[in-house]
Amino acid sequence: MAATAFVIKSWSASSNPDADQNYVNISGRAGGLVAWLLNALGISPTVRLIVSGEKIIFQKGSLEGTLNFLTPLENTCSMFYAFKRPLKEAIVLGIVLGLATFFTFGILGIAIAILYYVLNKTLTIGFTDMGGRMSEIPFKRSVIEGQVIDEAEAARVCDIVQRLVDARRECTLARV
Repeated sequence: MAATAFVIKSWSASSNPDADQNYVNISGRAGGLVAWLLNALGISPTVRLIVSGEKIIFQKGSLEGTLNFLTPLENTCSMFYAFKRPLKEAIVLGIVLGLATFFTFGILGIAIAILYYVLNKTLTIGFTDMGGRMSEIPFKRSVIEGQVIDEAEAARVCDIVQRLVDARRECTLARV
């Protein structure tokens, strides 16, 4: 989970396909106000994870270009998610800022550390294909978009994709 985290722009996951026949459609953008303004102009670094009944599309864009992986569901090895809380960083930040703001009895430093902890929780969702390539997207909470996604929602996405993979493999085996 060392990659730069994106903020969630949209998150859609359902056991039934949407109008575009996608079961999962997750997108994110680079964090920060400047990135939000660039995103409004259509030039922000973005990521997308789209799952249809046939394939997983992983897209990662930057100011320099885009990277696209199209993986057939039957070539998907595993889905995964992880949740990281920045507890150590928040404690160190709280101690340092608490000592630096001793004239307010450290309250300002502790408040900033708590805010850091709340806003920097990272949820990573991804998949591994049969070739061993791991594609993952780390997400942070978006204050501007107001999207809050938790571990339960990530687990639901993994469950939906796993059911699609299993169904696709059964279909492939039935043809053989």
